[in-house]
Amino acid sequence: MKLKHTITTLFISFVVCLPAQAQSELQTQLCEAAETSRIIELVYDKDASKGCLPRLVDVHQVAVGKNGKLYLHGWQSRGCTKGRDYASERIFRFDKIKSVEIIEGDFSEKSQSVKLEGWDGCIGSNCFIKENICE
Repeated sequence: MKLKHTITTLFISFVVCLPAQAQSELQTQLCEAAETSRIIELVYDKDASKGCLPRLVDVHQVAVGKNGKLYLHGWQSRGCTKGRDYASERIFRFDKIKSVEIIEGDFSEKSQSVKLEGWDGCIGSNCFIKENICE
């Protein structure tokens, strides 16, 4: 019985650590992109099942929400958003990011302007960001 309990405990510990490790790797990669004004190719949530191209996102900030979850703030210039492709300021939850690749490219003028304005962690009157990790 002890062996079965030990194996179960180890398995649960391993499974719990996987998302945390994946988020840590994403945080490192996305902070590098934010600090060097780089663009990423991002596969998000159910994009692949919708037949969407990977999103192109200029990474502006990585932050921790008041709920303890990690968020990416940036400018999306390509990819599915409610069934259409348009450029806009966006916030992405780390737990819905499927893959990230830093690519070559320059921020658009509008994206640079949005990054310089900074982000107060709010969407309208809903302010949910506790602190920025990097920008």
